[in-house]
Amino acid sequence: MPGQPSRRSNRNTDGGWLIGPTWLYVALAVIIFVAAAAIAVVQATGSDEAPDTGPVDSDSMAELQQAQTAVEESEATVTDTADTEPTVAQQQEIQVQNSAPQEQELTETQSQDQAQPAQQAQTADAQSSQQSNPLLGFQRPIAGACITEHEGHLPNATRAYRNNGVHEGLDFYQWASCTLIDYGTPILAAKAGVISRADLDYVDITPADWERFQANNWEGEEILDELRGRQVWIDHGRGIVTRYAHLSAIADGIAAGVEVRQGQIIGYPGESGQQEVYQDAVDIHLHFEIRIADGWLGQGETPQQARKLYLEAFGLAGE
Repeated sequence: MPGQPSRRSNRNTDGGWLIGPTWLYVALAVIIFVAAAAIAVVQATGSDEAPDTGPVDSDSMAELQQAQTAVEESEATVTDTADTEPTVAQQQEIQVQNSAPQEQELTETQSQDQAQPAQQAQTADAQSSQQSNPLLGFQRPIAGACITEHEGHLPNATRAYRNNGVHEGLDFYQWASCTLIDYGTPILAAKAGVISRADLDYVDITPADWERFQANNWEGEEILDELRGRQVWIDHGRGIVTRYAHLSAIADGIAAGVEVRQGQIIGYPGESGQQEVYQDAVDIHLHFEIRIADGWLGQGETPQQARKLYLEAFGLAGE
């Protein structure tokens, strides 16, 4: 009717492409969105798994093996280094062991350095004492010989054949002197000095000489000197002379006026001046004297007291 609005139908009368109601298209869009979301979830979950890359060619396989071998060798090297490298505790122990000998050597060096002044002082004192006392600083005229305790071999022992005189020196016999003494045993200068006598042209005594000694009752310095046989004397200065008697021979180069050092060979033992030289017997020994001006060491003392003086002269006090 004119003046009344017309009733519209549900169809699209504009001639557009949509067919049907609008809600149908909305529902279709929701379904498509849900399906797309589901596919996205599935793809995201499947990406954590290793993709199938297909078969590996031989070159790639060789490179892979070389890489794996290099990794294993590197791991082995690290393991060996860990096994051979010392720990901190071991390093400290090695340092202690290495430092111990150095510390010991240092300690010994310090001890030696400290001992040297004392030793030097002792040596200086000994030298000063020897210089102030000329009866010290001698050495034994036969190396390794001990000083006999047999009284008949000591100074001041009685000698009936010397007009009831006395022995003026010290005798060294093998059986009483702790060492071998024969014709080849070296006799040594007891101290440095100058040879004042060396009997290079000595002639052995005869039975006639012995009868002459007896006829003169053994008196006189000349007879006593003949009884000492072949001799060497050394002047040490300050009135001190050493005498070496009954020698079988005198060493080469020894003559009056020759300087000798302490310990130098000057002769060899024998029995010159004794009856044995013409009796075809043996009485090998050395008669040794330390003379002081016109007297001898230990003069006026008992034989044992005289022995102590010789021990002091040889630096053997207390033996």
